[in-house]
Amino acid sequence: MFGRQMESHDLALTMTGPAREETTAESPQALERAMAGDRAAFDELLLCYERRVLTTAWRILGTKEDAQDAAQEVFMRLYRHLQRVDPKRPLMPWLYRMTVNVCHDLHRNRRWDPNLRVEEVDCASPDADPAVEISRAEQKQMIAAALQALTEKEREALVLRDIQGLSTNEVAAILGSRETTVRSQISSARVKIKKFVEKLQRGHS
Repeated sequence: MFGRQMESHDLALTMTGPAREETTAESPQALERAMAGDRAAFDELLLCYERRVLTTAWRILGTKEDAQDAAQEVFMRLYRHLQRVDPKRPLMPWLYRMTVNVCHDLHRNRRWDPNLRVEEVDCASPDADPAVEISRAEQKQMIAAALQALTEKEREALVLRDIQGLSTNEVAAILGSRETTVRSQISSARVKIKKFVEKLQRGHS
């Protein structure tokens, strides 16, 4: 392995600011090389997967600061438990499952404020129409607020299914639930979000 030279600030350097576009693809042997002690290979894994981990945590937790804390902890756990990962299987399902677990831990260990102000990633293009971007930003803020109005289980299922684009079967495996349960949670979440958004829109009309 890498020994104990890896400190939390190593990961913090890549977790600051808005989630950035993934530009690095994992090479087929990156995980195996990382497990053999290649630090550059682990950095390759981080660059490949950090955006999906960070944005998943952001959607579940609602704020950039909490999402950054969660994402950093996810990759620290990956680093510590690399030898438990099966290199013959895709790594992302493991990371999704760990992200959900870490978000659970944050909920349990903090005095959670259900009225916290949710934040959205700023993905605006410098050449975009400001009026269009303002409208999009308002819509994103509305959806982000709606997500926080869901139960924890509904939010996790919906984020993985509708935002991260996983199949119901994949979501069930990550959450340790049955597909029927996940379908029910997603259906309930969609109805709640629709009503939440409609209520907000009526309030602004």
